[in-house]
Amino acid sequence: MADISKSYCLNHPDTPAVARCATCGKHVCAQCVVERNGSKYCSDACAAAAANSTGRVNTAADAERRIAARARIRTFVIIIILIAIAAGAWHYYQGHKDEVNDAVKKAGTTVQKSMDSTKQTIQKGVPGDSKYKRDTEAAVK
Repeated sequence: MADISKSYCLNHPDTPAVARCATCGKHVCAQCVVERNGSKYCSDACAAAAANSTGRVNTAADAERRIAARARIRTFVIIIILIAIAAGAWHYYQGHKDEVNDAVKKAGTTVQKSMDSTKQTIQKGVPGDSKYKRDTEAAVK
């Protein structure tokens, strides 16, 4: 805290201050000081303002804690759902291994055919010998 030994009371200019208001910071003497909840204030209005702001801060902190708790619960539920999906998929796979493996092979074959077809289409569209190709190869040499 600041040194109040050389300060004087807000209401009694000839009386040395013994404390500073916890809300506004004004100096007060022993006669004027208002004590509430272990803090010192210059007036009942400052004490009430401090109590009011404390209530709002507590309300905001409570709301923030509730939001954080909901987020943790939501995350937990999502994890449980993902675990259940993975377990269901594993169970299905264990009961239908042959069908799943055949489907994977078939999909791989389809993808490979599509890649080959695309490659052939691209090769057909690009001329084997063009002025651009000759100029590029000459620039590289």
